[in-house]
Amino acid sequence: MTFFCYLGLAGTLYMTGVVWFAQLVHYPLLDRGNAEDYLAFAVAYQRRTLWVVVPGLSCEILGTLGLLWYWPSLQAWTGLGVLLAIWTVTCAVLIPKHLLLKQRYSSEDHRVLVRYNLPRSLLWTLRSAVMIWTAVTLPVGGA
Repeated sequence: MTFFCYLGLAGTLYMTGVVWFAQLVHYPLLDRGNAEDYLAFAVAYQRRTLWVVVPGLSCEILGTLGLLWYWPSLQAWTGLGVLLAIWTVTCAVLIPKHLLLKQRYSSEDHRVLVRYNLPRSLLWTLRSAVMIWTAVTLPVGGA
């Protein structure tokens, strides 16, 4: 149980940092290039981003599922709920916008990407708080 809690906490804190970097630095700068180079950039960006986010997301998912299995507490269920909200925003809005931007540049699609990443960043910050709460209240002596 302790292993899964700290695995989920590590993945969540890591992803919170990544998503805030994207919100404050990376996404705003995506609009600075020229349209001719943008498509090649978007393809390379998405491919390389997977190498950054897959480890953190994997830790989050495995940690959350393991924690729910061994300690199905309010904290664990709250963490899952916030994670599902994050994935809803990601899958419903952000991934489709990234796929469109990989095909053609649109300043409107770019603005939507930045706009909807803010709630996702706030949700990941909330999830970090939930995971810290979980770690602090975890029963001593868990597996």
